[in-house]
Amino acid sequence: MRRAPEVLVIALALAGCGEGNPGFDPPSDELSFPSGLLLDPRVTTEALGPCTTDDECDSGQLCGAGQCRAAPRWLFVTNANSDRRFNSGSLLAVDLERVWAEAFEEPGRVRPAGARLDDDRPCRRVANLPQVVECIEEPFIADRATVHFGNFPGPTVAWDEDRDDDEALLFVPVRGDPSVTFLELSGGLDGDDLRFECGQDSDSDGRRRCADRYRLRFLRNDPDAARVSREPFRMFIDDEFELAYITHQRDPDVTLMALDGLAVGGDGRPAIVDQANVFEAEHNLPGGFGIARRPCDVDSGNAPSVTLGCSRPLIYGSYRWRTATGFLAMSAFTAVEHDPLESQVCVGPDELDEPGALICEAQAERVTSFVVSGLSTIDVPLAADLPHLADVAFSATGDQLYVVQTNPGALLRIDTSIDVDGEPVNLTNGRVEVCSQPTSMVIYDDGENAYALVTCYRSAELFIVDLASFSVAGLTRAGIGPDALAVDLAREVVYVGNSLDETVSIIDMARDSSTRFTEIGRVGLQEPYTQ
Repeated sequence: MRRAPEVLVIALALAGCGEGNPGFDPPSDELSFPSGLLLDPRVTTEALGPCTTDDECDSGQLCGAGQCRAAPRWLFVTNANSDRRFNSGSLLAVDLERVWAEAFEEPGRVRPAGARLDDDRPCRRVANLPQVVECIEEPFIADRATVHFGNFPGPTVAWDEDRDDDEALLFVPVRGDPSVTFLELSGGLDGDDLRFECGQDSDSDGRRRCADRYRLRFLRNDPDAARVSREPFRMFIDDEFELAYITHQRDPDVTLMALDGLAVGGDGRPAIVDQANVFEAEHNLPGGFGIARRPCDVDSGNAPSVTLGCSRPLIYGSYRWRTATGFLAMSAFTAVEHDPLESQVCVGPDELDEPGALICEAQAERVTSFVVSGLSTIDVPLAADLPHLADVAFSATGDQLYVVQTNPGALLRIDTSIDVDGEPVNLTNGRVEVCSQPTSMVIYDDGENAYALVTCYRSAELFIVDLASFSVAGLTRAGIGPDALAVDLAREVVYVGNSLDETVSIIDMARDSSTRFTEIGRVGLQEPYTQ
């Protein structure tokens, strides 16, 4: 039974962080409180043509939900190191092609329940769950690629615009630092040369820690400027506007990052360009959680007036806590970029005294906040587990916003269609009760129906909500402490990161499968966790 060590170096317990810490490096081939899952962003998720079987698709593609789709090889897992057994969090890569080959494509290689496992035969059946195959994780992890950064990282996100086909940038918000670590992803598409580059080779003692240059901590990357707000938590990448938005668990700011660097000056790195008080609160527990951009389309008339014909993004974020009056709240904001006029010139902050000087980097501007009508929270005292909002996601058109509510657990539907004045309606029009204290959510569209998949950290379940009927279509057990999610449309599954037993569940989502909406596989062996 796994336990946190009784003796910890004080500096490690208090810091969590960026520079090299004393203590033990995390293993390069083990899961440790997975807090984020990301499928290889270099592999397209687009439908590539209709099909009925895999044989009708090109090499490297599978027939998923009636469409040929590229099958990603790698699943990137962010390890949070939540019990601080080690001196850092980490990012590692799981080889899904080998997982599938060992667990599902060659049934004869799967050992019976309780059998001893090794690198040659890494998978076995689970006792009392004959449809589930569990595998030790070490043989599937590209351990040479693993890198280290600060403790308590949030989910990793990716940006691959304007880069070579085999490259992408990865970003990890790190609460323990606080900072955002970025990594350059390359290789591994046609061989075993996958690499996360973050200056780790510059570490003189041979450790895998990302170098200081890859930690974004200050406004405009200037050590003399303001530091990033505390506890960066969730990060949303806006490919179209080349911006990233970061919420903070205990701070009302939203941090705005220019992915392509500063318009003037800079050092070639992505740069934090603004921190705006978007989640201003009436109590002493401010902060944001989920964040998403509302889809916008001028041609169909689906363009909120604040977007100025879709030339500006409209971003929605959920308040981490309820207000002092007991209401749950959402906030909407936009990012404004200032284009210089003929008499103006873009400058840095130190040059604003020049004639026509203008800061051209984007700045976040709050648009509105509104109350969300969720399941009743009247009987929940302020001192108890505070109800709050968690993950958010828009429908394909942007007319509906789905929001996870905790305590009592629910999925809320908000009407965000455009009214006669060109503004989103922003009224709750549906609620469905789910488990206690849900956290994360993704949308899974199988070509016929769209589902919201909601993880239930406390009850170890995954709730599946049909968004057409807005009712619970199914639920399944996952591991202990399920949180992070990743949708694999090609294989018609969703991966669930189980933080407390340090595993990744594989949930079947195929329409014609006898095991639909159930766990069919697990990477890592369940180990009960106690403090």
